[in-house]
Amino acid sequence: MAITMEQLVAKLGTEFLDSIHAATREDLDAIRRFVNDIPPKAEPIQDYLTDLDTRRDMFNEFRAICQESDPYQEFYPPHATILAVFMVAPVSEIRVQLDVLHKMEQHRTQMVVALLGLSPHAMRTYIPRRRSANAPDYPPNSVPSAILYEPGASVTFSLVIRSGFAGQVKERDGHTCVFSGMPDPEAAYIFPFSTSEKKVFGPLNELLAAFWGSEKATAWRQHFEDPGVTQSAKNGISLNHQIHFWFDNARLALKPLRQTPEGIFVQWHWLKRSVLKPNVYILQGTDILHQAGVMDQCWGKALAHRESGVRIQTGQVFLLQHNENMPSWDLLEMQWDLLRVAALCGAADVTDDYYNSEDPEERGYDQAVAAKQRALLVEFEKAMGEGTQGKTEVTDRGKGKGVDQEDAGVEVTGD
Repeated sequence: MAITMEQLVAKLGTEFLDSIHAATREDLDAIRRFVNDIPPKAEPIQDYLTDLDTRRDMFNEFRAICQESDPYQEFYPPHATILAVFMVAPVSEIRVQLDVLHKMEQHRTQMVVALLGLSPHAMRTYIPRRRSANAPDYPPNSVPSAILYEPGASVTFSLVIRSGFAGQVKERDGHTCVFSGMPDPEAAYIFPFSTSEKKVFGPLNELLAAFWGSEKATAWRQHFEDPGVTQSAKNGISLNHQIHFWFDNARLALKPLRQTPEGIFVQWHWLKRSVLKPNVYILQGTDILHQAGVMDQCWGKALAHRESGVRIQTGQVFLLQHNENMPSWDLLEMQWDLLRVAALCGAADVTDDYYNSEDPEERGYDQAVAAKQRALLVEFEKAMGEGTQGKTEVTDRGKGKGVDQEDAGVEVTGD
């Protein structure tokens, strides 16, 4: 229900009366829109990481397998990306993978090395980053995965054509950002265009099959390997420029809740800016939450707002209205998991030059990452030492009040 001017004055108090004569009509209209805007309803949210004790135990179990399987008896430690996978992937499927590793004898070492090697490149596939002009292409020969030719998983490949995608998405969404309500949006890809264009699916397919299970991996693949889906409005959402930037850089993720005759309901979640990098080693002797910088279990900064100025908060639920070309449930489901993996391991914060480094050992021990981890740990322990008030302050910082250069969409070079 719209608010009257008298109610507006009463709600804002005497300070508003003192300044009303200096306000322009545009100012008053903006205030009225802000007060009258009813933000989307929120539904309960989970902790940043779920089933934490179980996941921690399974990760430590995997760490032990890595140590036993090291071919050079030097113990190659698990890295940030595999930790992120263990923190997000279905617990039941992780358990299956661990059981497989335990039962293997001759090829266990190769399997462990493969899992450690492919997971960063899988995230590199899902979060394609800018590269220097002289960086080699990845992979050298991009070919469709062999599993495409398996029964029940066939996909007809055609030339990937980008033209028309943006127009289809914007027309479907009424040329409005579906979350902020702002006009003149951009058409954002749910599954990245560059990966579809080059058919760089190998590492991603292997990771999904290993930790999400063959059934889920096949269902997702039939969508993201099909240009008829990825180059249609089913792979797009209308977002304003700033939200589009954050979406591409794993600063937010959309949790698909349910599909009804009205459409798909998704729940907004702000993700934390990672302190890790994909290949940084996860060391023993320090809790994995401390190393990942997620000790408080809070979600990330609240950065965006609706057209009225009301902030978009974690937990708010939005409707993607029913349409024959509405966003794909499977692609939304996959982005919910993989964007959280990317956020935890820092895949959105490195360039291709990082992966192309000639000295992997230098990436394993990163001084900048270690400095951030120490600073966050000191801050967290200080806040916890202050009791309830400290915990509140940690939560507030998790929600965020400031915007750094990269959060604001400024191009930041280097790693």
